Amino acid sequence: MTAIKINVYKQLDGYNFSLSPSIRDIIKKLFPGSHPANNIFVGYDTKSDFESFNGRLEQYIYPALLDVEKERLKEQVETIEFINSETGKIEKVHLDKEK
Repeated sequence: MTAIKINVYKQLDGYNFSLSPSIRDIIKKLFPGSHPANNIFVGYDTKSDFESFNGRLEQYIYPALLDVEKERLKEQVETIEFINSETGKIEKVHLDKEK
């Protein structure tokens, strides 16, 4: 699989990161024993505080959302695509370039 798409919904009080049912099914097949979440919500203040100390939140969201460690994910997936539901803008995280 070349890319996993994660939908990002901007709400009044934060961001909701979610997976489609088809992506969850693919993750379960590629990584037996994983239990991908439907979504993860992060408030604006939490995101801001977190990023000031740890860097971009997205690099921590996708392993938690997918329930797969980064190293295992790199074996099967090249890119994580965060898709802004409002604008359609896609932000890509290339797994081979991550630390």
